[in-house]
Amino acid sequence: MKVSRRALLLTGLAACAPARAQTWPAKPITVLVPSTAGGVVDIAARNVGPGIAADLGQSVVVENRPGAGGHIAAAAVARAAPDGYTLLCSAGSILVSGIVRNLPYNPMTDLAPVARLTLGSFLLLVGKDSPFQTLSDLITYGKANPGKLLYASTSVGNSTHIGGEMLSLLTGMKATHVPYKGNVQALLDLAAGRVHYSIDSRPPALPLIRSGQVRVLAVTSGQREPDYPNLPAIGEQVPGYGLEGWVGLFAPRRTPPDVMARLDAAARRTLSDPAVVQRMRESGGEPAYLNPEATTKFMALDHERISRVVREANITAD
Repeated sequence: MKVSRRALLLTGLAACAPARAQTWPAKPITVLVPSTAGGVVDIAARNVGPGIAADLGQSVVVENRPGAGGHIAAAAVARAAPDGYTLLCSAGSILVSGIVRNLPYNPMTDLAPVARLTLGSFLLLVGKDSPFQTLSDLITYGKANPGKLLYASTSVGNSTHIGGEMLSLLTGMKATHVPYKGNVQALLDLAAGRVHYSIDSRPPALPLIRSGQVRVLAVTSGQREPDYPNLPAIGEQVPGYGLEGWVGLFAPRRTPPDVMARLDAAARRTLSDPAVVQRMRESGGEPAYLNPEATTKFMALDHERISRVVREANITAD
């Protein structure tokens, strides 16, 4: 009986996957974080990293590689060998930047989602001495005084920028955008009264909230959240408003399916660990696991929603 060369090749390829699954990972896995230490993504990566390492039986090294709005790290992973040893932990704002900037890679096609790790609303914040006691106070002043309100974001074209522009679009108020390079200086200037309000994620804002240096006017969700029933939601007063931030784990495109499956399973089991869940919640994150297929669909919907705001607000990277 003659066996074709093609049949032998296919048989050999099929045999490779089980062999690789048994030997991978044979060396430490590096997770690149496109921001400085202490931010929401860094905290998420360092909370799940040890669990994934224990599950896979191999070290996981979290490496901060900030710069260029997060694209130095993302581009490095997009160009990395698709072998499961170089991953990206990034916020959903990577999609925003892919819309408003010309990038050397496409976040939607050059990065393969391993799992969504967290999901949660942002906070609309003011300084402790702000005259605005409610969201209505802020909106009323903004509509009556076009351009006088200064709002901070943590970068041009990221989710906090999108959230500020969405508020202006849906209320008719006019505010001036003041972009920063990260959370720290933006929050310090907010506390000092140099800007009037900001939209930011919970982990970096919590220390200033707890110390009384900034106040929360509202959460950016469409309705009140069960864990924060006393905080009004912007969507309660502004129909159609809703902004949620998320963090995901990504691998280079064409990473083998068996490696992706092991990474996904490790992330899923880690996020079901009560100790990990508690640590994440204490630091302001909310675990919200989705598998690769569900994350891909979630990203497509998020991309469509963000694109609409970018077009209507004429947001550019300039």
